[in-house]
Amino acid sequence: MKLSIIITAYDRHEITTPHVRECMNSERLPDEIIVVNDGGTDDLKDKLLQLDRKCKIIYAKIHQDIPWNYTGARNLGVWLSSGDILAMEDTDNIPNKKIYGKAIEIFESGFIGRLVSKKRPKVTVQDILNKPQEEWPVEHFRPHHRDTQFLDRGTYLKLKGCDERFAGRYAWACADFRRRILRAHIEERQVDEYYFAVVDGDTKSLIRRKSYTNYGLAREDDGHIQSPKGILNFTYNFEEL
Repeated sequence: MKLSIIITAYDRHEITTPHVRECMNSERLPDEIIVVNDGGTDDLKDKLLQLDRKCKIIYAKIHQDIPWNYTGARNLGVWLSSGDILAMEDTDNIPNKKIYGKAIEIFESGFIGRLVSKKRPKVTVQDILNKPQEEWPVEHFRPHHRDTQFLDRGTYLKLKGCDERFAGRYAWACADFRRRILRAHIEERQVDEYYFAVVDGDTKSLIRRKSYTNYGLAREDDGHIQSPKGILNFTYNFEEL
């Protein structure tokens, strides 16, 4: 099975760069990594180019700075990906070396649906910049984060992707995606491995980006539909690094 990693990033490039590095240090090397710069500063591409690239990396840049548009950024990442299995990761959730291999084993056994991780040990920016992963502390756990998840491509398409009307609504998009999984009776399991949660740095300013509704957030009696404009309501460019 082909594994695509999709990382959505804004301006915490000091975390995104080692995140991509650790993806490539996994025991099961991804087939491709798609990094979507969600309207952030342009220096992320230069930082990624400094890495020792061990697999294909696709870098995409959304031109508009739509507040908290990780719904659209994830849809774009899937659009640019080619994997059978999609790992969608927040930039501050860094995979341990074994989780990709364990996840692929579950899907290869015939599982169809969504995988989430175990509780996440907390690490600092100093840890990820200055120590090998083997020396990162595995203590002081946070709950698993449902926005960092594995899905087979068919399940993501069945759900019609993320609802971009929730852009600008912190945590609402995650809750909406979870509701649609339950309504569609999609199976969810937990993989017996974890992501590291980077907890220090400028997280408050990231979470508190100005929140407003970009596309009206229509609530229909018969369920959610995409914006009348469809998905990817922005302009972007992409390239393989």
